[in-house]
Amino acid sequence: MKKSRQIAVITGDIVNSSVLDEAQKVFIQNGIEQFMHEGILLRPKFYRGDSFQLAVKPVDALLLALKFRMEVRRKNEAADLRVAIGIGEVSSWNEDVLLADGPAFVLSGKNLDSLKKKDLNIIIVTGNKELDSELETYCYMADVLLKNLSSVQANMLFYKLNSLSQEQVGEILQISQPSVSKTLKAANWKVVEKFLERYEQIIEKHYGSSE
Repeated sequence: MKKSRQIAVITGDIVNSSVLDEAQKVFIQNGIEQFMHEGILLRPKFYRGDSFQLAVKPVDALLLALKFRMEVRRKNEAADLRVAIGIGEVSSWNEDVLLADGPAFVLSGKNLDSLKKKDLNIIIVTGNKELDSELETYCYMADVLLKNLSSVQANMLFYKLNSLSQEQVGEILQISQPSVSKTLKAANWKVVEKFLERYEQIIEKHYGSSE
């Protein structure tokens, strides 16, 4: 296996998009399409209205998927993002992500369609059964918490996922640091943080670092 050929494809679909007004939809779509991160290999592109896809470095995939999910949740807690991360090779590269192809794309798209039956809004699939089983367990545990976030809590997690300190978040939202800390605790930030740390450990072990 050539580690350099491994990519992660994120395919997402907005859940309950009908609860969003036009301004909220534009805010979310622009936020995702214009999002900048060094781990993005192929820019996000929307299709079928509420669905989108992008390709990223494997080690960054979960972080970006969670940021996009919080982008939706912080705007309207009645809406959510169903997202599938497929990790594998790419056989047909194209600067338009919707025209690229390969095992990573197949894994991502196929598993997005299966999420509704699983009553799950996030999944990570590599094709390695043992690894997929471990990652799915973490996804189920995290998803229970993420599904119950308020828009305020999701907004707070969005800023923390962008590596801001509690003091910086407080300044942006014009609230005290203790208030930020209290909200992050209620949002189970530590669990999300541990999920990200464990995911990165797994990916770096099996697929190498992000270079």
